[in-house]
Amino acid sequence: MIRASKALMAGLLALSLAAMPNCATQSTTNDGGTAQEVVDMDDKVTERDIEVAQSLGAPEDVLASMREGEWPSTRSKRNVRYAELAEDHLSARYGETFRATEVRLSTGLMRDPHTVTCAVETGEYAGETCVASVLYTDDPRWADNYLYLRLHEEYERRLTAAAQDAFGDLPEGSWVMEAEMLDKQYPNVGADPQGVEREIPPDATLEEAGVFVSGHLWVFISPESQLSEEDFNARAVRMNDALDVRVIWSADQITRPLDGAELTIEWAREALDAGGYSWSATGNLLGDE
Repeated sequence: MIRASKALMAGLLALSLAAMPNCATQSTTNDGGTAQEVVDMDDKVTERDIEVAQSLGAPEDVLASMREGEWPSTRSKRNVRYAELAEDHLSARYGETFRATEVRLSTGLMRDPHTVTCAVETGEYAGETCVASVLYTDDPRWADNYLYLRLHEEYERRLTAAAQDAFGDLPEGSWVMEAEMLDKQYPNVGADPQGVEREIPPDATLEEAGVFVSGHLWVFISPESQLSEEDFNARAVRMNDALDVRVIWSADQITRPLDGAELTIEWAREALDAGGYSWSATGNLLGDE
């Protein structure tokens, strides 16, 4: 456990894309050795192309050109074909139907991933939004947030249980907490804390995916319920010991007077940023402890 926390949000783990082969794509290398993405760019306009363009919100003049068998621009074709690529990848991985609604293609010299937003059409998470990204190096590297859709409720229940175990005996209203799994695109293949790359199964349990997921748990104690340093530290250690997933956590004893304000996460965070706290503890668990 590390004492005294500042700039808590800066510690959140960034998205790391990793490789997963896909038979619908391949990559080539130009003369400079830079990997170039390759997606099906056949000029023939199919019924599916038109349907996907409609789902993406293409204007009527674009759709009219496509109905006549002509692509209005190379960009239009790339948008549609990357949307189809993402739909096919997600469907093959998760066994459900996905419908692309937005495409953001990376342009310029920066090697950023192409991103496709999809509506989940079938299964337990029908009606939710799934975002998938693909980055090309030597092979396509996929990431998506379907893992979040599947696991965030259980993840957040575990964080809440750990906080309740440590602080739940305090009077109601004397503390607040925020427990969240990050809603981000998790790689389909990722490096564990030991640096070993392995596939995250599409049906991974929280135990199987635990070293790859990330989130946060913030706990704030009301200034009207001052804990001694010894009591605060014991509770922070108890919460830390009860956590069994990858998470960044913090606990803070706020000293700034409420002056009639309601104790909320937003108010407590402002007080913390202004230095209005006494005891503070943080931790960063990698999920393999």
